Amino acid sequence: MEHTTNIDTLKLQIDFRFSSEQREVMNNISKCLITTYSFLNVTYDTSTNVALTHRVHTAGTKILELVSGSYQNIYKNTIYFIAIEFAGLKRYNKFDKIAMDCLIRVVAYLNTNNILFNFTGIDIAVDIHIPFINTYSFCNKKAPHVTYYTTYEKQPYASTQYIEKFLLTHHRVMKRAYLYDKSIKEEDLCYNITRFELKLQSNFFNKHPFMVGVLEKELDRYHILCFPTLQEKAIALSMYAQYENIIRRRDLHKLGLEQYRILPYTNKIDSFLFSLYTIYESDLNLAITSEDDGFDFNFFF
Repeated sequence: MEHTTNIDTLKLQIDFRFSSEQREVMNNISKCLITTYSFLNVTYDTSTNVALTHRVHTAGTKILELVSGSYQNIYKNTIYFIAIEFAGLKRYNKFDKIAMDCLIRVVAYLNTNNILFNFTGIDIAVDIHIPFINTYSFCNKKAPHVTYYTTYEKQPYASTQYIEKFLLTHHRVMKRAYLYDKSIKEEDLCYNITRFELKLQSNFFNKHPFMVGVLEKELDRYHILCFPTLQEKAIALSMYAQYENIIRRRDLHKLGLEQYRILPYTNKIDSFLFSLYTIYESDLNLAITSEDDGFDFNFFF
């Protein structure tokens, strides 16, 4: 079954010893973005004493968000941070390229100025060219203290299949996944795309720093199934439902599900993420560009 694996959301974090450094970098990031891309706008939210937020947007669409704050580390020292979230890197519209260009511009600034950043959140999107009704997904290696939906349990929405009951357990989980009809969410899509999305949250990266293979390992904890016919789906799910609470992961192949399983590979994503540490301002054409100009990094995908 034709499918692609992409990053939809990427979160970076920068830590500082001094609040003055934090403020300077926060302002410089916003400045370099609107200087390079004149069509961008920045909204400054100072309504809270806890965090300062800069929202970068264009044509009414948010491209990224910068949030500053502080926390105490294990040594009781105050650490000042900036969290940067690029949401919607794969929407199948013109904003994909704008978001990617902004990501490249930000990391080029950080690398050029020797400012260390870490990945603190990644949403992996597996997009399958098949109607949502012909798909199903489940977790094959369940985490303790996390509640999961069973096969025939009622879901909150007809066009989304949640795997974890995150409303009950979201304070404890490091990751959560769901399957949904992407063609409903994106109005410009005129063909069927079903998206499996795995959200790896900050708690995950606190425990598992990013390295080659970690994303693929996490995806392997889920079965993403695509069925040629609804009859085959009904038969397969009927069989799985009988054993889902007792069957061991190593015995799942006995149910005949592997013939329907999508196996996403993340080697291109891994390469792209590591490449973000090697991009400098000297690599880029920093003249002010129009909306259709920019840096094409699609070859990573």
